[in-house]
Order: sequence, then C-alpha cells, then structure tokens
Amino acid sequence: MWSIDHFRQVVVLLAAGCIFLVGCEKPQPGTNSASATKPANQRRIASLVPAATEMLLGMGAQGQLVAVSNYDTSPQVAELPRVGDYQMTDWEMLARLKPDAMIIQIAPERLPPALARKAGELGIQLENVRIHRLKDVLETMQRLGVIAGREAEARGAVARLQEKLEAVRKEALARPRLSVMIFREADGREVIGPDNFLDDLLHYVNATNACAPLGNAYPSVDRETIVKLAPEAVMMLLPEASPETLARARRFWESLSEVPAVRNQKVFMITDRHALVPGSHLGDLATTMAEKLR
Repeated sequence: MWSIDHFRQVVVLLAAGCIFLVGCEKPQPGTNSASATKPANQRRIASLVPAATEMLLGMGAQGQLVAVSNYDTSPQVAELPRVGDYQMTDWEMLARLKPDAMIIQIAPERLPPALARKAGELGIQLENVRIHRLKDVLETMQRLGVIAGREAEARGAVARLQEKLEAVRKEALARPRLSVMIFREADGREVIGPDNFLDDLLHYVNATNACAPLGNAYPSVDRETIVKLAPEAVMMLLPEASPETLARARRFWESLSEVPAVRNQKVFMITDRHALVPGSHLGDLATTMAEKLR
C-alpha cells in the first residue's frame, strides 16, 4: 500500500506534467473581447500547472497570476486562490476572478469537452501546454512569455537556464561518467526511465540512466531489478520530505549492500522544493545533482 508521502510525490509529478503528453500549438477558443484588446502584459492568468507557475514567476509575471493549482508550493503564490488541478476545476472561483487565460496540461484525447465549453462561456482562453522533455520546458517558457506579454523576459529566462546547464555540463566532463538511478519516492519503487526531462538532465551531469533499458519514462521496479541494473549512484528526489520519509529511504538502501551505489556511499537525497518540477529551476537541480556526483 502506498504511503501518504509516496502518493504525494506521484501526484506532484502528475501535476507538474510528467505523465500526460499534451500540445500547445493552438490557443483554445474562449477569448473575450475585453482580453483581446487588453495589453498582453496586463492579462490575468490562472495556472493549473505548477511548472507553468514557476516559469511565469521566473519571468516576473507574479502580478498577473490570479489563481494557481492545488499543488503549487511556491511561497510567492501562497496567498492566491487554488482553483483545481489536472482532475478538477473550481469554476465558481474562476467566474469571480475573471482570468483572461488559464494554463492547463491535459492530453488532447483526455480533454473534457465540458472544460473547453465552460472556459468559453467565461471568456477564458485555454492554453494547453506540453511539458515532458527538457526541450518542452524551453519552448513552454517562451510560449508563456507570449501569453503574459513578457517575450523578452522569457527569452532571458531561457538563456539563463541554458547557460547554467551548459556550465554544469562542462564542469561534469572532468569526472568519470556514472550509471545513475533516479527515484521519485522513498520506498525504492518508482523510478525515472528514459525520454523525460529528468533523463535529459543526466546528459548535463555526465551520467547515464541505469533505467534506460526499462523503456518506460516512469516505470516501477522491485529489489531484484535494482540489483540487476547495478547503479553506481542513486538520486532520491524527495521534495520537502519529512525526517520520517528520509529515514525510511535510508533504511531501504541499508538493506541493499550488494548495489554498487550503496557500497560506494553514493546514495543521495535531494529535498529541494523544485526537485520534481520541470520549470525554470532545472538548472539548480542539475547543479545539485552534479555536486552530489562530484
């Protein structure tokens, strides 16, 4: 049975946009005449995607945010109304707040027709973003810059992230490449496979993904699989984990002394709030990962 912490980590990952693949090529219907004539940098925005919220904050659009998702944790939006997540939407609150645009992340085939219809009735422009790979992060940052009327700020945020990642990559080349296993919960079951933004980060820290052979972006593993894959280092991404959760994770790895990462004392806990959020703080996460491996 899943623990509360385990459930929270999976929900955060879902909310951040790491499971459902979506597109943002065309704005959805629903723009009212007032928002159509309003300067873009004055548009009121509701973000139901924590990663998108972080991106908007990173480009200085905090004042344009009028509501966020149930899973946003940034202190900068702590006082804003919570209007839903990838499963539900508080339309009564949105009707009172009157945002011009709402950022969502739902696979096109799972987008409820009622959601688009309701947004249209309220004059809200839906922006369905895609945030799965690192390139999606960069593209979404620029797209959100257009929505918020902050194209220059968005380009600057993209450039800063790229520069930080490149600096990490250059520094990491000085040390041997390691096989790394990334976990997204404390009980040693849910891991990061290939073809997602965290897998992309491993390139910058000069590491390979020990779970690449599993062929699934977010697979589950058992103890036997961990031993077989024999990672040389382990990263546990546990955002703001409690002391009890960290203790449970340590106990798990103490029982796997046959794994190279355990024998060589290369099991690392990363508790940064942004550790599972594919947003503008990915450069900081890459830096932390590289420092651990160093």
